[in-house]
Amino acid sequence: MITRARKLRLVPGVPSPAPLQPEIEPLDESVFLGLGRSISFPFPQWRDTDRYRTVFFDEGEGHAVVFVHGLGANATHFEHVAIPLARSYRVVGVDLVGCGWTLKPDVRYSIDLLRDHLLSFLDRRGIGRATLVGHSLGGAVCLAAALARPGLADGVVLICAAGVARLPRYMRVAAPFMLRRQVLYPFLSLGFDFILGNVFVDDERDNEYVRWFRRSALRDAPGRPNLRDFARVCETLCPDVARRDYSPQFPTLPAPVLGIWGDHDRLTSLGPVLMNLGLIPRVRTVVIPRAGHMPMVERPGETLYHLERFLESPP
Repeated sequence: MITRARKLRLVPGVPSPAPLQPEIEPLDESVFLGLGRSISFPFPQWRDTDRYRTVFFDEGEGHAVVFVHGLGANATHFEHVAIPLARSYRVVGVDLVGCGWTLKPDVRYSIDLLRDHLLSFLDRRGIGRATLVGHSLGGAVCLAAALARPGLADGVVLICAAGVARLPRYMRVAAPFMLRRQVLYPFLSLGFDFILGNVFVDDERDNEYVRWFRRSALRDAPGRPNLRDFARVCETLCPDVARRDYSPQFPTLPAPVLGIWGDHDRLTSLGPVLMNLGLIPRVRTVVIPRAGHMPMVERPGETLYHLERFLESPP
Protein backbone atom coordinates (compact mmCIF):
# COMPACT_ATOMS: atom_id res chain seq x y z
CA MET A 1 0.00 0.00 0.00
CA ILE A 2 1.43 3.34 -1.06
CA THR A 3 0.98 6.44 1.06
CA ARG A 4 1.78 10.11 0.71
CA ALA A 5 5.49 9.52 1.26
CA ARG A 6 6.12 9.96 -2.47
CA LYS A 7 7.88 13.22 -3.30
CA LEU A 8 5.32 15.64 -4.69
CA ARG A 9 5.62 18.21 -7.43
CA LEU A 10 4.55 21.44 -5.78
CA VAL A 11 3.71 24.71 -7.45
CA PRO A 12 5.36 27.83 -5.97
CA GLY A 13 2.91 29.77 -3.87
CA VAL A 14 0.42 26.89 -3.65
CA PRO A 15 -0.28 25.41 -0.20
CA SER A 16 0.66 21.81 0.50
CA PRO A 17 -1.94 19.27 -0.63
CA ALA A 18 -4.61 18.10 1.78
CA PRO A 19 -3.94 14.78 3.54
CA LEU A 20 -4.98 11.79 1.47
CA GLN A 21 -6.41 8.45 2.45
CA PRO A 22 -3.88 5.60 2.51
CA GLU A 23 -5.97 3.59 0.00
CA ILE A 24 -4.65 5.56 -2.96
CA GLU A 25 -1.51 5.40 -5.04
CA PRO A 26 0.36 7.79 -7.33
CA LEU A 27 -0.67 7.61 -10.94
CA ASP A 28 2.04 6.13 -13.14
CA GLU A 29 2.39 8.98 -15.59
CA SER A 30 5.24 7.28 -17.45
CA VAL A 31 2.66 5.13 -19.27
CA PHE A 32 0.71 6.76 -22.09
CA LEU A 33 -2.86 6.43 -20.94
CA GLY A 34 -5.06 9.12 -22.30
CA LEU A 35 -6.47 11.09 -25.13
CA GLY A 36 -6.53 14.77 -24.25
CA ARG A 37 -4.50 14.60 -21.04
CA SER A 38 -2.53 17.77 -20.41
CA ILE A 39 1.19 17.08 -20.52
CA SER A 40 1.90 20.25 -18.54
CA PHE A 41 -0.50 19.64 -15.64
CA PRO A 42 1.56 20.50 -12.52
CA PHE A 43 -0.31 18.77 -9.68
CA PRO A 44 0.30 15.17 -8.60
CA GLN A 45 -2.42 12.85 -9.82
CA TRP A 46 -3.69 9.88 -7.85
CA ARG A 47 -5.56 6.63 -8.43
CA ASP A 48 -8.09 5.44 -5.87
CA THR A 49 -8.74 1.78 -5.05
CA ASP A 50 -12.49 2.06 -5.51
CA ARG A 51 -14.37 -0.07 -8.05
CA TYR A 52 -13.62 2.40 -10.87
CA ARG A 53 -9.99 3.07 -9.88
CA THR A 54 -10.87 6.77 -9.92
CA VAL A 55 -8.13 9.19 -10.99
CA PHE A 56 -8.09 12.64 -9.42
CA PHE A 57 -6.04 15.54 -8.09
CA ASP A 58 -6.46 17.18 -4.68
CA GLU A 59 -4.46 20.32 -3.89
CA GLY A 60 -4.51 23.28 -1.50
CA GLU A 61 -6.41 23.92 1.69
CA GLY A 62 -9.66 25.59 2.72
CA HIS A 63 -13.08 25.52 1.12
CA ALA A 64 -13.33 22.73 -1.46
CA VAL A 65 -13.85 23.60 -5.13
CA VAL A 66 -14.60 20.46 -7.15
CA PHE A 67 -14.10 20.45 -10.93
CA VAL A 68 -16.17 18.08 -13.08
CA HIS A 69 -15.20 17.84 -16.76
CA GLY A 70 -17.24 17.49 -19.93
CA LEU A 71 -17.91 14.57 -22.27
CA GLY A 72 -14.78 12.65 -23.20
CA ALA A 73 -12.66 15.12 -21.24
CA ASN A 74 -10.70 14.89 -18.00
CA ALA A 75 -9.80 16.87 -14.89
CA THR A 76 -6.65 18.40 -16.37
CA HIS A 77 -8.75 20.58 -18.71
CA PHE A 78 -9.25 22.95 -15.75
CA GLU A 79 -5.49 23.48 -15.46
CA HIS A 80 -5.44 27.22 -16.09
CA VAL A 81 -8.08 28.07 -13.47
CA ALA A 82 -7.26 25.38 -10.89
CA ILE A 83 -3.62 26.43 -10.44
CA PRO A 84 -4.31 30.00 -9.22
CA LEU A 85 -7.35 28.91 -7.17
CA ALA A 86 -5.21 26.39 -5.28
CA ARG A 87 -3.47 29.27 -3.54
CA SER A 88 -6.68 30.07 -1.62
CA TYR A 89 -8.87 26.97 -1.85
CA ARG A 90 -8.75 23.21 -1.82
CA VAL A 91 -9.13 22.36 -5.51
CA VAL A 92 -10.19 18.86 -6.47
CA GLY A 93 -10.65 17.41 -9.94
CA VAL A 94 -11.98 13.97 -10.84
CA ASP A 95 -12.03 11.84 -13.97
CA LEU A 96 -15.58 10.48 -14.08
CA VAL A 97 -16.17 6.81 -14.78
CA GLY A 98 -15.82 6.18 -18.52
CA CYS A 99 -13.62 9.24 -18.99
CA GLY A 100 -9.97 10.23 -18.67
CA TRP A 101 -7.78 7.73 -16.83
CA THR A 102 -10.58 6.32 -14.66
CA LEU A 103 -11.77 2.86 -15.72
CA LYS A 104 -14.23 2.54 -18.60
CA PRO A 105 -16.26 -0.61 -17.86
CA ASP A 106 -18.62 -1.96 -20.49
CA VAL A 107 -21.83 -0.78 -18.81
CA ARG A 108 -24.79 1.39 -19.70
CA TYR A 109 -23.67 4.98 -19.05
CA SER A 110 -26.03 7.66 -17.78
CA ILE A 111 -26.06 10.92 -15.85
CA ASP A 112 -27.26 8.95 -12.83
CA LEU A 113 -24.24 6.65 -12.99
CA LEU A 114 -21.86 9.62 -13.20
CA ARG A 115 -23.73 11.45 -10.42
CA ASP A 116 -23.43 8.45 -8.11
CA HIS A 117 -19.75 8.11 -8.97
CA LEU A 118 -19.15 11.77 -8.12
CA LEU A 119 -21.01 11.52 -4.81
CA SER A 120 -19.13 8.35 -3.87
CA PHE A 121 -15.82 10.01 -4.74
CA LEU A 122 -16.63 13.04 -2.57
CA ASP A 123 -17.53 10.74 0.33
CA ARG A 124 -14.22 8.91 0.01
CA ARG A 125 -12.35 12.21 -0.01
CA GLY A 126 -14.21 13.41 3.07
CA ILE A 127 -15.80 16.33 1.21
CA GLY A 128 -19.19 17.05 2.77
CA ARG A 129 -19.65 20.56 1.35
CA ALA A 130 -18.12 22.13 -1.72
CA THR A 131 -18.59 24.47 -4.65
CA LEU A 132 -19.22 22.27 -7.68
CA VAL A 133 -17.85 23.49 -11.01
CA GLY A 134 -19.13 21.55 -14.01
CA HIS A 135 -18.36 22.04 -17.69
CA SER A 136 -20.76 20.78 -20.39
CA LEU A 137 -21.70 17.22 -19.38
CA GLY A 138 -20.10 17.92 -16.00
CA GLY A 139 -22.61 20.72 -15.45
CA ALA A 140 -25.49 18.26 -15.72
CA VAL A 141 -23.70 15.90 -13.34
CA CYS A 142 -23.20 18.73 -10.82
CA LEU A 143 -26.86 19.72 -11.06
CA ALA A 144 -27.92 16.11 -10.51
CA ALA A 145 -25.60 15.82 -7.48
CA ALA A 146 -26.77 19.11 -5.94
CA LEU A 147 -30.43 18.13 -6.36
CA ALA A 148 -29.89 14.61 -5.02
CA ARG A 149 -27.97 15.82 -1.94
CA PRO A 150 -29.24 19.31 -0.97
CA GLY A 151 -26.64 19.83 1.76
CA LEU A 152 -23.68 19.23 -0.53
CA ALA A 153 -23.29 22.34 -2.67
CA ASP A 154 -22.34 25.73 -1.27
CA GLY A 155 -22.57 26.86 -4.87
CA VAL A 156 -22.83 25.44 -8.38
CA VAL A 157 -20.90 26.85 -11.34
CA LEU A 158 -22.23 25.84 -14.75
CA ILE A 159 -19.83 26.38 -17.65
CA CYS A 160 -21.62 25.86 -20.98
CA ALA A 161 -23.53 23.16 -19.16
CA ALA A 162 -25.76 20.40 -20.48
CA GLY A 163 -29.14 19.73 -18.92
CA VAL A 164 -30.09 23.40 -18.67
CA ALA A 165 -32.62 23.51 -21.54
CA ARG A 166 -34.75 21.00 -23.40
CA LEU A 167 -33.28 19.88 -26.72
CA PRO A 168 -35.48 19.73 -29.84
CA ARG A 169 -37.49 16.51 -30.15
CA TYR A 170 -35.75 15.39 -33.34
CA MET A 171 -32.39 15.46 -31.54
CA ARG A 172 -33.74 13.44 -28.62
CA VAL A 173 -35.28 10.87 -30.96
CA ALA A 174 -32.31 10.65 -33.34
CA ALA A 175 -29.56 10.40 -30.68
CA PRO A 176 -29.86 6.63 -30.00
CA PHE A 177 -29.59 5.88 -33.73
CA MET A 178 -26.96 8.41 -34.82
CA LEU A 179 -24.60 7.83 -31.90
CA ARG A 180 -24.01 4.11 -32.25
CA ARG A 181 -20.33 3.29 -31.89
CA GLN A 182 -20.21 1.79 -35.41
CA VAL A 183 -21.19 5.21 -36.79
CA LEU A 184 -19.52 7.46 -34.25
CA TYR A 185 -16.00 6.02 -34.31
CA PRO A 186 -15.40 6.42 -38.09
CA PHE A 187 -16.86 9.93 -37.94
CA LEU A 188 -14.60 10.93 -35.06
CA SER A 189 -11.56 9.32 -36.69
CA LEU A 190 -11.99 11.41 -39.82
CA GLY A 191 -13.40 14.60 -38.37
CA PHE A 192 -11.95 15.00 -34.88
CA ASP A 193 -9.75 17.92 -35.87
CA PHE A 194 -12.73 19.60 -37.56
CA ILE A 195 -14.82 19.13 -34.41
CA LEU A 196 -12.13 20.75 -32.27
CA GLY A 197 -12.07 23.67 -34.68
CA ASN A 198 -15.73 24.34 -33.86
CA VAL A 199 -15.18 24.26 -30.11
CA PHE A 200 -13.21 27.53 -30.08
CA VAL A 201 -13.44 30.97 -31.62
CA ASP A 202 -9.71 31.67 -31.76
CA ASP A 203 -7.29 29.87 -34.02
CA GLU A 204 -4.50 27.98 -32.30
CA ARG A 205 -1.97 30.30 -33.98
CA ASP A 206 -3.46 33.26 -32.10
CA ASN A 207 -4.28 31.73 -28.72
CA GLU A 208 -1.70 29.80 -26.70
CA TYR A 209 -4.40 28.13 -24.61
CA VAL A 210 -6.23 26.81 -27.65
CA ARG A 211 -2.90 25.58 -29.00
CA TRP A 212 -2.20 23.84 -25.67
CA PHE A 213 -5.58 22.10 -25.73
CA ARG A 214 -5.49 20.97 -29.35
CA ARG A 215 -2.01 19.47 -28.99
CA SER A 216 -3.16 17.50 -25.95
CA ALA A 217 -6.53 16.50 -27.39
CA LEU A 218 -5.16 14.98 -30.60
CA ARG A 219 -2.78 12.62 -28.80
CA ASP A 220 -3.71 8.94 -28.66
CA ALA A 221 -1.98 5.58 -28.53
CA PRO A 222 -1.54 3.44 -31.67
CA GLY A 223 -4.86 2.02 -32.79
CA ARG A 224 -6.71 4.91 -31.14
CA PRO A 225 -7.93 2.87 -28.14
CA ASN A 226 -9.09 5.95 -26.26
CA LEU A 227 -11.13 7.19 -29.20
CA ARG A 228 -12.75 3.74 -29.45
CA ASP A 229 -13.58 3.85 -25.75
CA PHE A 230 -15.03 7.33 -26.18
CA ALA A 231 -17.35 6.11 -28.96
CA ARG A 232 -18.43 3.17 -26.79
CA VAL A 233 -19.24 5.38 -23.80
CA CYS A 234 -21.08 7.92 -25.97
CA GLU A 235 -23.36 5.22 -27.38
CA THR A 236 -25.43 5.08 -24.19
CA LEU A 237 -24.41 8.28 -22.41
CA CYS A 238 -25.20 10.82 -25.13
CA PRO A 239 -28.84 9.74 -25.66
CA ASP A 240 -29.37 10.03 -21.91
CA VAL A 241 -27.80 13.50 -21.84
CA ALA A 242 -30.00 14.56 -24.78
CA ARG A 243 -33.11 13.72 -22.77
CA ARG A 244 -32.05 15.60 -19.62
CA ASP A 245 -33.55 18.95 -18.73
CA TYR A 246 -33.23 20.02 -15.12
CA SER A 247 -34.86 23.42 -15.61
CA PRO A 248 -38.23 22.36 -14.06
CA GLN A 249 -36.29 21.74 -10.82
CA PHE A 250 -34.36 25.03 -10.92
CA PRO A 251 -36.73 26.86 -8.52
CA THR A 252 -35.88 24.23 -5.87
CA LEU A 253 -32.10 24.43 -6.24
CA PRO A 254 -30.73 24.88 -2.70
CA ALA A 255 -27.50 26.61 -3.71
CA PRO A 256 -26.53 29.82 -5.51
CA VAL A 257 -25.54 29.33 -9.15
CA LEU A 258 -23.07 30.98 -11.48
CA GLY A 259 -23.69 30.41 -15.18
CA ILE A 260 -20.75 31.04 -17.54
CA TRP A 261 -21.28 30.80 -21.29
CA GLY A 262 -19.26 31.71 -24.34
CA ASP A 263 -21.12 33.98 -26.73
CA HIS A 264 -19.99 31.76 -29.64
CA ASP A 265 -20.82 28.40 -28.05
CA ARG A 266 -22.00 26.42 -31.07
CA LEU A 267 -23.30 23.57 -28.90
CA THR A 268 -25.75 25.74 -26.95
CA SER A 269 -28.72 27.91 -27.86
CA LEU A 270 -28.13 30.85 -25.55
CA GLY A 271 -31.72 32.14 -25.60
CA PRO A 272 -33.37 29.15 -23.87
CA VAL A 273 -30.39 28.78 -21.54
CA LEU A 274 -30.55 32.36 -20.28
CA MET A 275 -34.31 32.14 -19.89
CA ASN A 276 -34.10 28.93 -17.85
CA LEU A 277 -31.25 30.18 -15.67
CA GLY A 278 -33.60 33.00 -14.67
CA LEU A 279 -35.74 30.41 -12.88
CA ILE A 280 -33.02 29.88 -10.27
CA PRO A 281 -33.64 31.88 -7.08
CA ARG A 282 -30.01 32.96 -6.64
CA VAL A 283 -28.18 33.13 -9.94
CA ARG A 284 -25.51 35.21 -11.63
CA THR A 285 -25.10 34.77 -15.37
CA VAL A 286 -22.04 35.78 -17.39
CA VAL A 287 -21.59 35.64 -21.17
CA ILE A 288 -17.91 35.86 -22.11
CA PRO A 289 -17.22 37.65 -25.42
CA ARG A 290 -15.35 35.82 -28.18
CA ALA A 291 -15.47 32.48 -26.42
CA GLY A 292 -16.72 29.11 -27.60
CA HIS A 293 -17.71 25.98 -25.71
CA MET A 294 -14.66 25.88 -23.41
CA PRO A 295 -14.16 29.36 -21.92
CA MET A 296 -12.01 27.95 -19.10
CA VAL A 297 -9.52 27.00 -21.84
CA GLU A 298 -9.99 29.76 -24.40
CA ARG A 299 -10.55 32.62 -21.92
CA PRO A 300 -9.12 31.35 -18.59
CA GLY A 301 -8.46 34.84 -17.21
CA GLU A 302 -12.08 35.96 -17.58
CA THR A 303 -13.38 32.61 -16.33
CA LEU A 304 -11.14 32.75 -13.26
CA TYR A 305 -12.24 36.30 -12.49
CA HIS A 306 -15.91 35.33 -12.38
CA LEU A 307 -15.16 32.15 -10.43
CA GLU A 308 -13.26 34.05 -7.75
CA ARG A 309 -15.96 36.71 -7.53
CA PHE A 310 -18.61 34.01 -7.09
CA LEU A 311 -16.60 32.20 -4.41
CA GLU A 312 -16.05 35.42 -2.48
CA SER A 313 -19.55 36.83 -2.89
CA PRO A 314 -22.24 34.46 -4.23
CA PRO A 315 -25.57 36.00 -5.32
